[in-house]
Parts: sequence; C-alpha cells; structure tokens
Amino acid sequence: MKKLSTLLFIMVMGLTLTFGLTASANPAIVSYGGSYSNTFNTPESNYAYILPNASTKGTSVHITASSANTLRLHYYWSYNNTTLDLGTMTVNSTNYYGGSGYYAPGTLITVVERVPGATTTLIPSVTYTISFNAAP
Repeated sequence: MKKLSTLLFIMVMGLTLTFGLTASANPAIVSYGGSYSNTFNTPESNYAYILPNASTKGTSVHITASSANTLRLHYYWSYNNTTLDLGTMTVNSTNYYGGSGYYAPGTLITVVERVPGATTTLIPSVTYTISFNAAP
C-alpha cells in the first residue's frame, strides 16, 4: 500500500510539474507502442505527453508531421520529486526520430509545441502523430 501511495504521489507531482513547466500544455498519459495524433491550429499551441516508468536505456520518439521545422520537442525527466530539463529539439523533417533518457528510473515528459515565428503565418495548421518505443 505504501508503494502505491508513493507511486500515486510521484505521478501527481509529475503532472503538477508538467503544468508548471509547460504553462498551458494539456497532458496525456502515454505508453510504449502507442501512437497519438494532434493538430495545432494556433501559434501558441502545445501538448505534453507523460510516459511513466520510462526506460533508463532511453526512449525512442518518432514524429510524423505535416510540415518540417514547425514543431519543437522539450524533453524533461522526472524522478524523486526532481525534474530535469533534458533539452529541446526542432522537428526538422516530416519524419523525425529523436528521444531521450536518464540513468535513474522515472517519467519522461515530452512537450510538443509550435516553433514561434515565421512558420505560424505561412503554415497555420500542423498535424502530427507521435509514438514512443523503448530503446533496445
């Protein structure tokens, strides 16, 4: 029961930290092998994906986007009530492979957002599909 309470507390803290880190991002709890689609119609759009019990060997993230250079990924690792910023990547093609990981077991938080600037007026709507797979 104590382990369940601890796990629940960590999940709530992870969600809370995600909201704090991503401002208005809407979170989705995801799992390995899952595929998730979304469309951004406004320049300020962002969405957070939370992968609990992420692999310490790393997680492969695959994005298929309707346009290159219009999306950005922020990776965060949450463990032991601590959240680390693992970096930001721009999705520079319509078929993008990336990912991240950390040596301590935890939760991978991936925030997808529009790249601010010129692309929002030229390409007002961006559709993407994201999937998560454990590294071998």
